[in-house]
Amino acid sequence: MTAAHVEDLKDTLKGMFQAIEEKTNIVDHILKLEDLQREIASTAPAQLRHFLERRSYIKALEYLETGIVIDDPNRPDCEDDAHPH
Repeated sequence: MTAAHVEDLKDTLKGMFQAIEEKTNIVDHILKLEDLQREIASTAPAQLRHFLERRSYIKALEYLETGIVIDDPNRPDCEDDAHPH
């Protein structure tokens, strides 16, 4: 899951919560969330997948906003043993 996926998920969830507050249609938000779930299915953390699958969207947003789930696949491996000091 990339940082772009995280931002898309957060934006979609926030947009859906705003639509709920305004009592407007949320179908487009739900469809976008389902698309994003399919895209990240193999790379998302298990806890985030659990929240999204159970439609625990408030918990999913809280989890995303902690910053824990951002994993950039282009980031080099920075293990201590990999680089001499």
